[in-house]
Amino acid sequence: MAELKAGGQKMKTPSWQAMTGRKTLHGRRDGKKQLGLLELIMMGLGGAIGSGIFVASGIPIHLAGPGVALVFLAGGLITALVTMMLAEMGVADPERGSFSAYADKYLGRPAGFVSGWMYWTSGILTMATEMVAAALLARFWLPHWPVWLFSLIFATLVTGLNLLDVRSLSRVEEWLAFVKAGMLALFIIAGAAVLLGFWPGHPSPGLSNYFGHGGFFPTGPHGPLASLLLVMFAYAGVQVIGLAMADTNNPEQTVPRSIPVINTVLPVLYVGAMLVLTGLTDWSAVKTDGIPFIPVIQSLGIPGAAGLINAVILSAVISAMNSNMYGVPRMLNSLSQRRDAPAFLGRPDRRGVPVYAVLVSAVFLLLIAGLAYLLPEQIFVYVASAGGVTSLFNWVITGFTHLRFRSHPQRQKDARRLRYAGFPYTTWTAIVLLLVVLGTAALSRGQLAGLISGLVLLVLYVAAFYLLRHFSPLNDPHAVRRRD
Repeated sequence: MAELKAGGQKMKTPSWQAMTGRKTLHGRRDGKKQLGLLELIMMGLGGAIGSGIFVASGIPIHLAGPGVALVFLAGGLITALVTMMLAEMGVADPERGSFSAYADKYLGRPAGFVSGWMYWTSGILTMATEMVAAALLARFWLPHWPVWLFSLIFATLVTGLNLLDVRSLSRVEEWLAFVKAGMLALFIIAGAAVLLGFWPGHPSPGLSNYFGHGGFFPTGPHGPLASLLLVMFAYAGVQVIGLAMADTNNPEQTVPRSIPVINTVLPVLYVGAMLVLTGLTDWSAVKTDGIPFIPVIQSLGIPGAAGLINAVILSAVISAMNSNMYGVPRMLNSLSQRRDAPAFLGRPDRRGVPVYAVLVSAVFLLLIAGLAYLLPEQIFVYVASAGGVTSLFNWVITGFTHLRFRSHPQRQKDARRLRYAGFPYTTWTAIVLLLVVLGTAALSRGQLAGLISGLVLLVLYVAAFYLLRHFSPLNDPHAVRRRD
């Protein structure tokens, strides 16, 4: 209960819970906080490093040429601006629903509803691409097995992992994230050794592949712009850290220490990998229908390297699925707590695991991934683009939420716990850049389908909010909350 002074006497005012009739998940009061600094960092890296860089990166390379490295750098800068917004809000108010719960508070109920369901949708779409990528990787050893069977196996595996308690899940993710980040680092080191002429029996190509096949930007400005959406898709999974902050020990200290690490490591690994890939081979020869890393590693003459790297990349893709499956059910859980999703999805078990939300997400994941059986060749780009578009729509909402959060009088004291310099210019810069990236989806036919799908989903979710409010507790006058 809060206290106010009136006429020299203290008066108790109803708490937010009492006023709304809702449960609150501020600070994860429904369970123990189980993530430390390393776990939070690895959750962020694990959510991002996956099919976007290992499988889909061949497409941006073909669109932009060697200059794709600068596009990945730009993507890293945009991502850093978004994660800093999430960090400020997460430290001040560690809600389980993170950006969706904040949009609900500072922009209104429709924004929170749309943000939460857009995140859930983008998470399912992203995991579907990762599942298809994992299936294609597994066929390296069992080429006659169908994609749908591998998809079922990997969906079952990731669902089982996410039925573990948060601590056990974070331990698994920590090791998987170490493996894939380490693999990218070793790839960059080996590639740099070749480029500098230090690799035995392999002459250095020098700078010929950067400038000898049409120049650093051989496709002109159109190519880098057209590649932006898929580049941002490679970063999109990092948003899971917003949800992980609610499970973090001492977020006031842990979150500010984790964000600079994530915002440095991701761009360094991505930009370095692109420089090596395009430096060691002609950009137009990079594979777009497979794993572009494997042919380059095979050219180094390391015995058994193809199978080993395939296994490492497979573990990396499963890791990204695992991180996303951590975040997606927890968003459903938060939506349910806010009466924006069925009530049974908000019931965690005694360990704090949202079991029903995990199982429902797994069912929808299998339904989306089933498209791989019908459209095995086309599904990846279409679903990846749709996942990227829905993620970026959510990031735009996060930007406007941050503007309201920082300007709200009663949040000024909380914001001082963690406040990055440059506001509001950095937030407006992020919003404008994100809108530019969304606009560039129209430059590619495959990505245009994703943009249209994202716009349709946005309209459907807005319509669903206003439709459901007439038939559900959304229209309950007691559910109207004061803005704090």
